[in-house]
Amino acid sequence: MSRRVISSNHSDAHDADSLIPNGPVPQSNNAARHPEPRSVRSGDTSTPARMPADDILVSPQASEGFIDARQLKPGPSVAERIEDPRIGGNPGMLVRPKIVNFPSRRKERQTAAVHGIVRRILILVLVALIVAGCGWAAFLSPLFRYDASTAVITGTNQWVDASQIESIVDADNGKSLLLVDSHGIASKLDAIVGVSDVKVQRRFPHGLAVTFTSAQPAAVLHVTSDNSLVPVTQDGEQLVKQADESAYASIPRIDVDSADAVSNNEATAQAVKVLGGLGSALAARVTSTTAPTRDSITSVMDDGVTVLWGDSSDIAFKASVVSAILGKKDTGDASYASLTYINVSSADSPIIK
Repeated sequence: MSRRVISSNHSDAHDADSLIPNGPVPQSNNAARHPEPRSVRSGDTSTPARMPADDILVSPQASEGFIDARQLKPGPSVAERIEDPRIGGNPGMLVRPKIVNFPSRRKERQTAAVHGIVRRILILVLVALIVAGCGWAAFLSPLFRYDASTAVITGTNQWVDASQIESIVDADNGKSLLLVDSHGIASKLDAIVGVSDVKVQRRFPHGLAVTFTSAQPAAVLHVTSDNSLVPVTQDGEQLVKQADESAYASIPRIDVDSADAVSNNEATAQAVKVLGGLGSALAARVTSTTAPTRDSITSVMDDGVTVLWGDSSDIAFKASVVSAILGKKDTGDASYASLTYINVSSADSPIIK
């Protein structure tokens, strides 16, 4: 608030000088240092004559003369000034001050924190319920329950143990299909004699698809001690015996002393490998096979021709050579009409007689 000194004895020009921002017009040094006492009267109230000039307050509302600060009326309130278009009516000129109630604000923050915690708990509960529901539907409900009766098994034959296969496939019956160990089933099936190339796949919602390759007998061991027949693979593994001997009609036979001759006798093991590598067409023409030693495997064909195979090395090539020679005889080639002996122990140089 600006201040000015008013003297009743001075002219209005002096009053104007006193309103200059830098103060009144300079006077002599003596006058400046020793101002004369003045008496100011406003209405019925007197100002002390010795009151310094700077202590006299003038209201900015006064258009002329001076007003004693003790007689000033209060100005408009903040609300009135906000509503007054001349002062606060335009945006940005004057805004209502924000009054912060700290206890209320603290309660609001505490309430908001409680709501946040409750919201998080509800979200976690909802997620847990969803996960539990999905887990129940996937693992405990009938939705994906494995039914072994719907399993599709492909590749079996009479030479592999079907009961073993069924028991392995049925072991997980009633479980959730998602919990069925398809790799474990495949491993167990692959361990069965004569079963190879096993594949197990889930067939949603309730079944399995099991495919594998079942081995065919490479030879039949004729056990002379009890006149029994034992079908074996090319590796010497024993397959399922057949009650009907007609099942062995097209399978070459080897006379042995015992059913374990393949594992106990190297010559018999070589003979089984030779017969297993002939192919079905040529093997069907073999009527008998002997194995005096491991490198002197000999077979007699259905037309009476004796074939010396040697051992099982290069047996596929040896079989193709014998098939070609027998084919010429079968077609009536005169040069092979009297053929009775073929030696392919050295396949590159076959000997025929």
